[in-house]
Amino acid sequence: MPFDSWDLTPAPLPPRSRLHSIPPIGIGTPLVESLTGYMIRLAASHAVRVSDLIEHELRTGVSYYHPPAGIRNAINSVGESARNWVGAVEWFTLRDNLRFLTLSPLAAVLNDVNLMRRERAWCPRCYESSVAQEIYEQLIWCLRCVEVCPLHKVPLETACPACHRQLRPLCAVSRPGLCSRCHRWLGTACGASAEAPGTDYQVWVAEQVGQLLTIAPDASPAGKENIRRVLTHYAEAYSEGNRAAAAETAGCSRSSFYNWCNGTTIARIDLLLRMCYQLGITLSGLVTGSTVPPADTAGVRRVIEARRLRGIVPQRSADRIRAALVLATKEHPPPSIGEVAERLGYSTPTRLYVADGDLCKAIVRNFHKSGRNHWWRRRGAKRLDDSILRKALEQSLALEMPLPIHRSAAAFGYWAADALITRFPDLCRAINAKRAQARARRRSAVLIELEAALREDPPPTLKEVAHRLGYVSGTAIRAVEPHLCAKLLARRRAIVEDARRELRRQLEAVLQEDPPPSLRQAHVRFGIKPESTYCHFPELCRAIAARHRGFRRRHTASASFGAKRDGSE
Repeated sequence: MPFDSWDLTPAPLPPRSRLHSIPPIGIGTPLVESLTGYMIRLAASHAVRVSDLIEHELRTGVSYYHPPAGIRNAINSVGESARNWVGAVEWFTLRDNLRFLTLSPLAAVLNDVNLMRRERAWCPRCYESSVAQEIYEQLIWCLRCVEVCPLHKVPLETACPACHRQLRPLCAVSRPGLCSRCHRWLGTACGASAEAPGTDYQVWVAEQVGQLLTIAPDASPAGKENIRRVLTHYAEAYSEGNRAAAAETAGCSRSSFYNWCNGTTIARIDLLLRMCYQLGITLSGLVTGSTVPPADTAGVRRVIEARRLRGIVPQRSADRIRAALVLATKEHPPPSIGEVAERLGYSTPTRLYVADGDLCKAIVRNFHKSGRNHWWRRRGAKRLDDSILRKALEQSLALEMPLPIHRSAAAFGYWAADALITRFPDLCRAINAKRAQARARRRSAVLIELEAALREDPPPTLKEVAHRLGYVSGTAIRAVEPHLCAKLLARRRAIVEDARRELRRQLEAVLQEDPPPSLRQAHVRFGIKPESTYCHFPELCRAIAARHRGFRRRHTASASFGAKRDGSE
């Protein structure tokens, strides 16, 4: 019986990884896994401790070595440490997509300052809902700006509900969902944070960061050029190129806004989020360069109008001014350079000459050729017809804020306003009355806003009231209503003193708790900044920190003593 011949050529085998090539979780979703969480799951899949995995395997793949307790959330960030650890883990697992477990794809647009948390954070409800599935650490929990869970809208936890201690991002015995100190389950929320929902801004921030993590794998190339293009388009389309007004609407400093528009600096994510929230644009659209119209552009227009009423010089780019000058050279009859400057909101044409002196000189030549310049000085010049003057005054009267009479007189070649007041007393009185009414309305608006601010609880600052009325600072409204401003400042001072007394009472209560919490845990619980307590209550801060250190020493000593006794038995 004939038999088929056998092919004895060895079959090609795919390359084998040194470690288990477990697939990462959630790439392309807001709940993507972090690189530290992947390393914890990798150690669990090999049934070894995280310290053994790093000590005997991963440490050979990085140019420098830190023990697990010294590895922070920086390996989930945008710096060189993240690139080194991603390369090492990818080499040992033969995975090529682990960079998406960090913020490395967004390194060109995000600054690493105040980007990542120093401690471990988590959502207890996410742990509870994942009991039947794979439990893992999410990348969004590592970001300092994210304070609530994007899925459950509850504040993230930073202290173990059992031992009340904060945890490092990576420890020698870290396990998903378990405390690395007492090894208790972290799926139980502690204290009032179990029921307290996040604020609207905190929820918005979590959603925006989640969208950013969703598009991160497909956002390449994401660079400063995208942010520059979006902000420049916004300033050109909605603020007439006035970057100062756009920065004021965005609630950020002019220098930061200018640097982002020019692409000279990399922005901090907390500042970008605050700007996007004020302008009504999305963070993902800003990073990808999408110029989608914002939800509301009325705010920036109000700022521009308020700046004009206050006589603030507009901040336009040279290209924007040059385009206006080109249009002015083609007008008929030709305008004067002063008229062009007044249209653009400048009191003098100096800024126009700086932008383009040749175009300004062309406008001046056209105006001279038209015969409209200083016609009243010429021999045989005829007196202007009263109908022309009356029409100009009526047009001024039709404005919401009429021009001063002396400015209208200067436009027709008169040295003083007496010539117009004598010939058109009724119109001049009406203009003065309307200007007085406009000033009275402005004063009334300041009065109403200050009275409303005094009824608010807590009352706003004087600067916030000024911004509501379109002023940069509170100096202008303090000149209008000094008494009400003094009352508002006094009430603000009283509230600050009451808040300090309440904070002192809370810190004194913390000093009596057992087990004693750390000072950082107290700051997180009360939602306050460390600077406020260190500045006003240094003695209480030192006492709380000393009591917590003593408790930790006693706890460590008792644990080691118990371990030695068990070993001897």
